[in-house]
Amino acid sequence: MAINAGTGLLTGSSYGDLSKHDAYTIQKKMLPIAKRLLTFSKFAQRETKPQKEGLEIRHRRYERFPIVDTPIAEGVTPNFVNLQHTTIKHNLQQYGSYVNTTDIMLAASHDPIVQVITERQAQQAGETLDFISYKEFRAGSQVGYARSAGATGRSDVNYTIANKNAAAGTAATTLLDRAIRVLENNDATKLKEQLDATDGVSTSPIRESFVAIGHVDLRQDLEALPGYVPVEQYADQGDVMDGEVGAARGIRFILTTQAMPFKGAGAAVGATGLKSTGGNIDVYPIVIMAADFGGCATLGGKDSLRSKVVSPKPGPGDPLGQRGTVAWDTMYSCVILQDLYLYRIEVGATNI
Repeated sequence: MAINAGTGLLTGSSYGDLSKHDAYTIQKKMLPIAKRLLTFSKFAQRETKPQKEGLEIRHRRYERFPIVDTPIAEGVTPNFVNLQHTTIKHNLQQYGSYVNTTDIMLAASHDPIVQVITERQAQQAGETLDFISYKEFRAGSQVGYARSAGATGRSDVNYTIANKNAAAGTAATTLLDRAIRVLENNDATKLKEQLDATDGVSTSPIRESFVAIGHVDLRQDLEALPGYVPVEQYADQGDVMDGEVGAARGIRFILTTQAMPFKGAGAAVGATGLKSTGGNIDVYPIVIMAADFGGCATLGGKDSLRSKVVSPKPGPGDPLGQRGTVAWDTMYSCVILQDLYLYRIEVGATNI
């Protein structure tokens, strides 16, 4: 998601009572806050839909050519192959929120109310868009469950990412090894660069790796993995990503509060020592991503986090001019482009 400071295509009326200059000033203060909270979309392909061309986004995935293991006969033209592609479609949706203000609030408050509201709205916008991305990307079909042998799905999850609980044996990287094997057998490419949500599109390098995103509750269980290297021990601190906590088995881990668990969706908590809701273990998805796994899109000219302020003023329904609003909105959508390049591990978290 490229959250920008706006474009010249937007008129002053798009911002309510704000002038374009004042709207841009507010946006520039909001953007750094919202940008820090965008996690999943940084690793997806990003598109911008031109205005006046509808809201449907189309991504085209070209399929691999088969291996040619038969020699060409002398003087005989071999059979040709067709370039095959799959088109993936999704539609942009509008998201936004607003806060009511009053003339007394704005006139009597000791605090800069509009600034306070827009800072909180920047956080709300970043968290909203990141959670939308998370909900889409956690729905991939390739999944492994941290569970006892013979169990079948999410409702049986009773281990952590380290394949253990209070009653289980030593920690192991079995779940990660299985995920890596599946992705590598699918010819998934490790991520080599991270796309930053800045004005325009720029890139910053990262070490070649798969990237996994999970909830902050999983930090202690990740640290129990054999061979886990915390981010503080990286030899090169120059390419550490926002929210990154460490790496194991060639997978770099980022933690965020937006990767929320399925509460009470696992096995009975019993004596496992895992976090639970209503007597059943909370199940935490860890989304492991390879290059070109997904795509996110915005609408050209309206791909910014736009502020809209309406000052209290007399009008129909408000003859004394007592009420106003401070709002934001944006257009956004995400989709899985290649399910084979996405793997999800569902685990429990140790209750501390």
